[in-house]
Amino acid sequence: MSPKISVILPSRNEKDTIGHCIKEIKKVAREENLSLEIIVSDSSNDGSHEIAEREGIMVIKHDQEGYGFAIKEGVTHARGEIIIYADADNTYRFADIPKFLKELENCDIVIGSRLRGIIEKGAMPLPHRFLGTPLFNLLLKMFFGIKISDSQSGYRAMKRKTFFDLDLKTNGMEFATEMIIKAHRMHFCINEIPTDYALRGGISKLRRYRDGFAHLKYILLQAPLTFFLGGGGVLFLLGILGLLGGNDIHRFFISATVKIFFPVLGIQIIFFGFFAKTYLMTRFGEKNEFMKNFYSKFKFSSALMLGLLFITFAIIIRVAGAGNEYFDIILVSALIGSQIIFNSMVLSTLSIK
Repeated sequence: MSPKISVILPSRNEKDTIGHCIKEIKKVAREENLSLEIIVSDSSNDGSHEIAEREGIMVIKHDQEGYGFAIKEGVTHARGEIIIYADADNTYRFADIPKFLKELENCDIVIGSRLRGIIEKGAMPLPHRFLGTPLFNLLLKMFFGIKISDSQSGYRAMKRKTFFDLDLKTNGMEFATEMIIKAHRMHFCINEIPTDYALRGGISKLRRYRDGFAHLKYILLQAPLTFFLGGGGVLFLLGILGLLGGNDIHRFFISATVKIFFPVLGIQIIFFGFFAKTYLMTRFGEKNEFMKNFYSKFKFSSALMLGLLFITFAIIIRVAGAGNEYFDIILVSALIGSQIIFNSMVLSTLSIK
């Protein structure tokens, strides 16, 4: 008979804690009479997998780094219709499993919020608690309208079908962010429950800055294209007003930052949006009708001609002897022309599948 619940423990060198985690899960299963299996998805070299094997549970020894990869590998071998996963470092309380199951009756994904529970002193570094996680929560709310208190929690539950419907692609720590964004776009219900967070055992494998930037990069990749088009467009227009406006406008836009830097930065932000969406299409296979229509009309030869037109315009003004009077316009025109050419070249390369 197949178990109803599969609890997955992604593990990398957790010999100090993995045995205790397994015993705690077994205890909860006995006390609550749960039909449950435990799967350790392991990439350890410290003997963690041997400890798990002695406990008589399933061990998937893949030896591949990556938090997301470990969870996906575990789910691939899971037989339960409900998936629960949590870190194997003894930070999460497995006594909360019944609470997750109860909440899952009313939604698609349940996340254990450490920030709504009790965090043991020293368990979560202060930069994570008061800067990193709140920043990512804010960005998710600003870009996608997702209201969540602990987007980085590693304690989650969902139906097996929900997990596969999400078709998650990333293999690193950004896996947690990808899940939330995709679930929101697919209109899955995401609920949080308070969960306590304890001081971990063993040595932390968290790479603070590298993992943080991985989350940030993924959020920016998935940010709506309108954010890049709108933000870049506003900066570009402000700069052009500064360059071409009358005396009153020039007094306001007197800074070279506005007149020169804003137009160049605005164009680059717009191109970054196209880069991001192109990367998602070619690297992760995501569908985007706007980008599909864009590439049906985009031709590098046309972008090349447009860029050369801006550069030629700058050259004509210079040759006409108005270089001193219109120096800012010449510089911006040449820079924008160069940006169009080289960024379009990168777009053409990125769009090759």
